[in-house]
Amino acid sequence: MNTTMPFAGTSPHEDYTAAVERVAGQALGVLMDAGGAVVPAGFAAADLHTAQTLDPDADLPGLRVLGSDALAPHILCGTPVPTDRAEAAARAFAVFPPDAVGATPDTAWIVTWRDWATARTLTRFGLTVDVPVPGDGAQVADATSWQTWSVRMAQLSSLALPGLDGPIHTAAREGVEALSRGLVRAMLRRDYRTAARIARWLAWVAADGIPVPLDLAPLLRHVRLFGGGSTRTVLDTRIAQHVTGLEGS
Repeated sequence: MNTTMPFAGTSPHEDYTAAVERVAGQALGVLMDAGGAVVPAGFAAADLHTAQTLDPDADLPGLRVLGSDALAPHILCGTPVPTDRAEAAARAFAVFPPDAVGATPDTAWIVTWRDWATARTLTRFGLTVDVPVPGDGAQVADATSWQTWSVRMAQLSSLALPGLDGPIHTAAREGVEALSRGLVRAMLRRDYRTAARIARWLAWVAADGIPVPLDLAPLLRHVRLFGGGSTRTVLDTRIAQHVTGLEGS
């Protein structure tokens, strides 16, 4: 697959953005089917189920960017991943190296941790992907500057899934107050994308038995309703709701 060749009449960026939204919609459809959740306003169930393409490689950018989140609904709901889907997620690593998904010298560590999460998720479905060892998570060890720290944790939200644990998760457990401040700040700024991703960490630590000083149910519902129509943001909120048992709210 040519990673720089756009489809007719569109730019590569538009193609990749569309692929991310399409794959997020497919994952959202899995969650709604298994959980019996109400279809969010603006998202037709039929559209989610038919969000397929004739080109089997067209979803690879979306699978690469979403990583473990593309498979998360199957883990959360205990449903099998179609073999071709799991294999496509693994193939996306080869087609799109880290620099193709926005890794820079300053953010390479974030991509490495996301790739670790995806690789660990794929092993649950019998596939092995070689990825770099992510390190000790020193970049999120200090939550003193909670504004910057909470944004970094939002960028790592795809790690906030059951079955994954490591230094980033330890930082989340120890940074509940900073995460809570970050979520409130994002809500006040109407940065619903960041809010949804921080909320995923608070949902994860709550499910891990750690008290959270915020009522996540109304916050997640607000983000889902006013999140700007992004399927990916809706997926983030639904994952958080499912992790905390709030998926019917």
